[in-house]
Amino acid sequence: MKKTKRPKKPTKAYLDGDILIYKAAFWADSEDPDRIPEKVAKDIEKWTPDGISDTIITLSCNRNDNFRRKIWPNYKLFRDDLYRPEYLDTVKDHLLDNYKCKQFDSIEADDIMGIYASSNRGIAVTIDKDLKGVRGWHFNPDKDKEPRYISKEEAERFFCQQWLTGDSTDGIPGLWRVGPKKADKFLGDWEEEGLDWYDNIMSLYEVEKYQPKDTCGLESRELAVVMGQCVRILSHENFNLKTKKLSLWSPKVGL
Repeated sequence: MKKTKRPKKPTKAYLDGDILIYKAAFWADSEDPDRIPEKVAKDIEKWTPDGISDTIITLSCNRNDNFRRKIWPNYKLFRDDLYRPEYLDTVKDHLLDNYKCKQFDSIEADDIMGIYASSNRGIAVTIDKDLKGVRGWHFNPDKDKEPRYISKEEAERFFCQQWLTGDSTDGIPGLWRVGPKKADKFLGDWEEEGLDWYDNIMSLYEVEKYQPKDTCGLESRELAVVMGQCVRILSHENFNLKTKKLSLWSPKVGL
């Protein structure tokens, strides 16, 4: 497969506001809530790559309004009962009042970063591994010294691996007992044999021994599509910034 050309690095950065908010809120719970502005400013400075002219904070919609919850009722369901930091709303309000923020109905901060990164309109800044499934410029402030480019081919492989494994932290089961190593082997074998990844992943979801315990009533191939839609971070092809219209990904193989 011919690799795509690496585009020029953008000068705008789109930061994962969800993580920034939780980091500052947990800090405020145990330290000093009066210093929230100082903490937030320090974290944003650390998260902003060199050479950036504009920084935008991305924020998720309400979890119940998330399109993934609507197609997969178990999406992040267990998180509803987790401890909520006391100063979470205080931190969020501070961000909204003092920084450029971007938020849309029904999609997450990850998706907003994915939309702007994939269209080369910004650098996606987060410590969340899920963004590896989106082509474009990325920056992980905990690991990277400077932004790095993820190609379409690299993003596609990461997505297919997650489509197979699911994401237990988000309540997405994927295939039963298929972890990263087994998923990587599947992809490697199919690649070596010149087989289509999408078609083979869809077929695996029809194999009884790989069926997850809870399918939310979905049939095998329908389940496969929904699993893919849940783990796939949106790119600019999936969301029209002008009309706010959402177009979910589809494998378009034998459906």
